[in-house]
Amino acid sequence: MKGLLVLGLGLVALAAASRLTLQERVVGLVLEAFHNRSVVQWMYKEQAVEEVTEREYPAGSFVRLRLRLQQTQCPNQPGSRQDCALKRRGRRQVCLACVKFDSRSPSKVLDSHMHCRTETQHAVKEMETKRHEEKCRTVQETGEAPYHPGRFAFSRGLPS
Repeated sequence: MKGLLVLGLGLVALAAASRLTLQERVVGLVLEAFHNRSVVQWMYKEQAVEEVTEREYPAGSFVRLRLRLQQTQCPNQPGSRQDCALKRRGRRQVCLACVKFDSRSPSKVLDSHMHCRTETQHAVKEMETKRHEEKCRTVQETGEAPYHPGRFAFSRGLPS
């Protein structure tokens, strides 16, 4: 009986670790995409992960999260140090990320959408917010078979 309990707790811990791994992978993808932009001159560090949504679909795992980044004192150069100190009055970014991973090959990204803006842009236009939510919905539906009720309807005749 104790063996089953230990096995069950191990499976729960493994499931929790895999979720954490997906979140960490999304954060890594966001940081990589953000630092690869030509206009980013300084390294940024993750400050907080908020509004995390994870869903399992037949085609794969969908992760949506909001990430807060803060500017560091290290220049954005290949091979820059990861243990950079934060700038005292450094810029802050808020990023929305939606990523869908393939169920057959969890390391493969089926589709993604990432958008970062400065934290001081409080009045984000409603149209822009709607556009990003629509792109996230598109990412979420990637690879799923469309369901068309009534499109292929077959009728059976009555027995003679």
